[in-house]
Amino acid sequence: MIDPAIFLLSFVLAFLICWLLLPIYIKKAKQVDVTGRDIHKPNSPEIAECGGVILMLAYLIGLFFFIPFINEALNEKIIATAATVLLASFIGFLDDIFETRWRIKVLTPLLGGVPLVVMRLGRTTMETPIGVIDFGIFGIYYFIILPLIVTVGANAVNMFAGLNGQEAGSSIIMTLALLFLSFRFQKIEGSILLLPFLGTLIAFLYYNKYPSRVFPGDVGTFGMGTVIACIAVLADLERGVFIMFIPHAVNALLFFIGKLRGEPPPREALMNPDGTLPAPSLWSLRSVILRVHPMKEKSLVYTIWLIVAIFSLAGIIVYPI
Repeated sequence: MIDPAIFLLSFVLAFLICWLLLPIYIKKAKQVDVTGRDIHKPNSPEIAECGGVILMLAYLIGLFFFIPFINEALNEKIIATAATVLLASFIGFLDDIFETRWRIKVLTPLLGGVPLVVMRLGRTTMETPIGVIDFGIFGIYYFIILPLIVTVGANAVNMFAGLNGQEAGSSIIMTLALLFLSFRFQKIEGSILLLPFLGTLIAFLYYNKYPSRVFPGDVGTFGMGTVIACIAVLADLERGVFIMFIPHAVNALLFFIGKLRGEPPPREALMNPDGTLPAPSLWSLRSVILRVHPMKEKSLVYTIWLIVAIFSLAGIIVYPI
């Protein structure tokens, strides 16, 4: 039995590291021109980029805080998660620097799934919305699927990004839902992996919410998606996560349809004169919402959070069925 104070200290440690380091990072990033334009604001101000470096650093330190207090089996899951998150985040960081083509970006997180595969050797079952699937003697396919889960998680959150606080806030909502499932069904590994993540996300959102002072970059979005993927696999919460990720999946599907039709969402679409955001194409969840009802950025983010919250609640309901 782990002392509840350990959970609280991990949460607080991750929160404080992110909260205290981000202002320093934001200042330094602007000094060395690690910035991006916020095109949804008047005059498109320059905002510090790649803040996900601090996000992931704070999470991993909070996660490693558990190691002296838990058994070897749980330590192995922490190490597997940390290795997977580090690899995926590093790949995202390289993309931030070199701006790789989307075809490469979609596939490179496969490398991040390797530690997760090693961690699950000998396990051939997976929770899905239609029940438990046992790959049995064909378990090798499970170890092909695991890297795909990491890739899907990383890319789904990455494609979901683009507005102040959208991906961080959405990740907080899903994390709270997964924490509820972890506590309800006594999945100790889920609680261990999620609490420092929640602390880090709350601190990051403070600086990333409207009007944003820092963007996560691919290093942050890949990292967020990978953490959730690891939690789904290692805490056997796949069924709940499948449902929670439906808004992200719809957004990704629209993106790929647009690509196949030769009508991808534009990289830059300045806001309208009345302050509402444009919807120049139909090939993203954001654009579909804006076609139904034009909104300003803050209202649109709240609407997306509400959609994510609805599917997170659905994930909670569906999981035990």
